[in-house]
Amino acid sequence: MVQIKFLFALLAVMTIVLMGANTVSARDCLSGTFGGPCWAWSGEKCRRLCIEEGHVSGHCSGGMKCRCEVC
Repeated sequence: MVQIKFLFALLAVMTIVLMGANTVSARDCLSGTFGGPCWAWSGEKCRRLCIEEGHVSGHCSGGMKCRCEVC
């Protein structure tokens, strides 16, 4: 019984995380030069590459992608 409750709780958390990962500002776009997953410690590299691409800034999204702001 405890395992079933744990599985339902895990499913609920994963659903919330995935819904949040898909919520992106309409003004954001994917970086054209960032490769691989964008982890929390990759944030500075993501920002730098987005600025070099001509964007205002950049950030790692919940979907582990580097998103540039104001495209």
